[in-house]
Amino acid sequence: MFPRKSHKQNKLVRLLLKLLKIYAYEKETLNVVNPDYKNQYGNFVNFNDKSFNFSQGYLNLSRKIKKLDIFFRYAPNVDLWNSSKGWKRIIPNINKEILISVCLLSLKESIIYFLKKNKLNITLHIISDNSNSAFDEKILKLIKSDIFNVKLHASKIPGNRGSYLECCDQAENAEDLIFFIEDDYLFQKNCLEEMLITYSRISSVLKDDIIQCPSDYSFFYDSLYKTSLFVGKEYRWRIVGETLLTFLMSKKIFTKYKNLIRLVGESENNPFEKPLHKIYKDVVCVAPVNSLAYHISRSVPAISEKWQVCWDEYYKKYLKYISTQQ
Repeated sequence: MFPRKSHKQNKLVRLLLKLLKIYAYEKETLNVVNPDYKNQYGNFVNFNDKSFNFSQGYLNLSRKIKKLDIFFRYAPNVDLWNSSKGWKRIIPNINKEILISVCLLSLKESIIYFLKKNKLNITLHIISDNSNSAFDEKILKLIKSDIFNVKLHASKIPGNRGSYLECCDQAENAEDLIFFIEDDYLFQKNCLEEMLITYSRISSVLKDDIIQCPSDYSFFYDSLYKTSLFVGKEYRWRIVGETLLTFLMSKKIFTKYKNLIRLVGESENNPFEKPLHKIYKDVVCVAPVNSLAYHISRSVPAISEKWQVCWDEYYKKYLKYISTQQ
């Protein structure tokens, strides 16, 4: 081990700190870093106020979140993208309507979990693509809530690109944060809470808005990014250079990079999301280390098996809900 120098402490300062019941402070700034709450020894955060962790002390969250608009686009009658066979996912013996319903239920519970402890105006926009009125009514009943708003929009242009562009059209009316979501993402209950608190925290540290992806994709580990680690609420977040089409951004970023964001749906790209990757060269995009949301596709949705536990939990809740509707 390398030898470490010990720094002598001023006895008068130590006595003063002891009398004031201050047990830790930063020598450079003299900021107090011990928390001002009783009998708790851990990190904490007050949404849109301040956060604390023992390694860094207090951080005033200068980046306040005013509103969240979520855009969930779904296509119950569309087969798996780029597949020559019929619709198929890693979850066996279910159809697309069931997958959409279970994923929406997990998103609903994540919203409710956040709003039980925090106050924020949230609107869930569901973008119907090649759907039918019967299924639309079913999912409207499934996600109905008294604590957040729900709006249904029909895509003006059918297909994956059309529904994505409908999200862009509707996002024009957003006020602050914008969350685009595809119809095959399954959410951990704490996903939204971790994302929003972390968004405010990292943006406050960087003094600029960021972009977030909720998934720890397997392909991240095959790429050599110039990355950094940030402390979130409970997770660590790292800079990435590419994502799929489920991501969160601010209205400020959406407005500045609108042409590139819309280009995803307006042109043929390989990969599909390529225009977004150009934005990530200018704007910090972060993803959690260990997923908060799982992409239920043909490949394994995460590098761990937690997605299976999450799926089983919400699938059972969905079946229970269905039984009450019969």
